[in-house]
Amino acid sequence: MTLTADLPGAPAPQPARHLGRADRLRLEVWLWRLAQAMDDYPRRAAREIRRDLRASALDEASRVGMAAALRDLGRPSRLAAAYFAELDRPRPRWTDGAVLAFLVGAAFPVYLACAWAVGATQAVAAMGGGTVELTWLWAPVTVESTDDAMGVEFATAWQPLAVALGLGSIAFALGARIWRLWATPRP
Repeated sequence: MTLTADLPGAPAPQPARHLGRADRLRLEVWLWRLAQAMDDYPRRAAREIRRDLRASALDEASRVGMAAALRDLGRPSRLAAAYFAELDRPRPRWTDGAVLAFLVGAAFPVYLACAWAVGATQAVAAMGGGTVELTWLWAPVTVESTDDAMGVEFATAWQPLAVALGLGSIAFALGARIWRLWATPRP
């Protein structure tokens, strides 16, 4: 029995709301988005933050509803940025670096090779067809274009791999902001 409900002017106690599957799913999606935004945050601390936020969101949602509770917490990316700002120094973003290294060091060179191969076969076809020996990034390539077949054969060579590895390494260093390893702590 609560005495506060009997006092004049005191707010009536709110009944606890039942959280359905949709509300729990909404919370899990919000926490997943927070986890993605805090991917490079220290793991143990990030797990504790998510655990505390889940408990407080469930507690608040039982009073005001999940939509209002999550609205009060704000966008996960902004909340993650606030947690990153509290760290003693800026940290490298390893995941960002890995994604950028894959895009620039693997996906982009493969795309360039495919585009070059299409252009080379069209050029050989425009010249009347046949078989032509060419190079792509200092690696030998055989391009064939006849009435019956069209093809490109790349020979195995270390040069394209070295170019891709170099581009990927530079992209990783820039994307991860690797210089933050040597940053001085914040005051």
